[in-house]
Amino acid sequence: MQGKPGQWTLVVDPDPRAGRLCADVLGGLGAGVHAVRDGTAALDAVEALGPPAAIVTEMGLPDMDAFGLVQRLRRLAGPGLCVVVLTAHGSARSASRALALGFDGYLLKDGNSVDELRATVRRATRRRKQQAELERVVGELTHLNEVFMASMRALRQANVELDERLAHAAQPIEETWRVLVVDDDVGVVALLETLLRSQGHDVEGATSGAAAREAFLRRRYDLVLTDKNLGDANGVALIREIHAVHPEARVILMTGNPTLEAAVDAIESGVAGFLRKPFDDLGVVVQRVEDELAALAARKEERRYFNLFRSRHAEFEARFRLIRNKLATLQHDTLDGR
Repeated sequence: MQGKPGQWTLVVDPDPRAGRLCADVLGGLGAGVHAVRDGTAALDAVEALGPPAAIVTEMGLPDMDAFGLVQRLRRLAGPGLCVVVLTAHGSARSASRALALGFDGYLLKDGNSVDELRATVRRATRRRKQQAELERVVGELTHLNEVFMASMRALRQANVELDERLAHAAQPIEETWRVLVVDDDVGVVALLETLLRSQGHDVEGATSGAAAREAFLRRRYDLVLTDKNLGDANGVALIREIHAVHPEARVILMTGNPTLEAAVDAIESGVAGFLRKPFDDLGVVVQRVEDELAALAARKEERRYFNLFRSRHAEFEARFRLIRNKLATLQHDTLDGR
């Protein structure tokens, strides 16, 4: 018998001619073949040589039947053992039981059994190998998921600890936000510049669409407050231009004549909020601005958290891609029948 453990075929048949025929047929598949005449010899062969890739057995053996032999062999070789019955004494009852027990084939000894045996063993061993590989890859994926969840818990705890340290720091770091105010009314621009600078923000004003366009092309702004109707530009169109250059910027649209149609158009353009003119309560203006900046800060924190996660889990991503590719290959091979 030539072949390594897991790469050979065991033939069990009391008829030595059948054993030799199977050896000749299956030897052409590139694996070693070991033929024995009864179940005891088959068990001894597996003990000595290790688990075979497949077993071809007659139903009736001198010392046990095929069902008892396969049950004992699976305890030795594992549940992934490929089993094909090749019998001269077939019956519907034994065939039904064999298939119910997970046998890979049930063939009758006749003129076509040689070709059928070769094809059946080839298909069955390939299917068993793919199943074993799939189980191994799923096991890897399960382990990787456990590692991922553990890492997520550790990262979440690290983030909580970081937030606590920042909250108790003696000198908390405050971010200066860049704000652009756009309105063709010079008085409104001056009012908002003064108001928002008093809140600690870096504010710049523009009194036309052209001036606003020059400003946001020259500098990045976190928040833009723009009037809907400018002398030389439409505020909604200006929002689209701003987001084309700075997609992360948040925009508040100011208008004295709000309509449902205009609101829908503005929302579709990416506006974050609205302010109605004239400003009856400057506290409302300040709160609207602070709400948008708080949302921007939360978004930046989410991005920082995500970037930290990605940097700490580069190896995880590489392993995940490798396993995903293995699963795709297994699926492709199964569908192609290679």
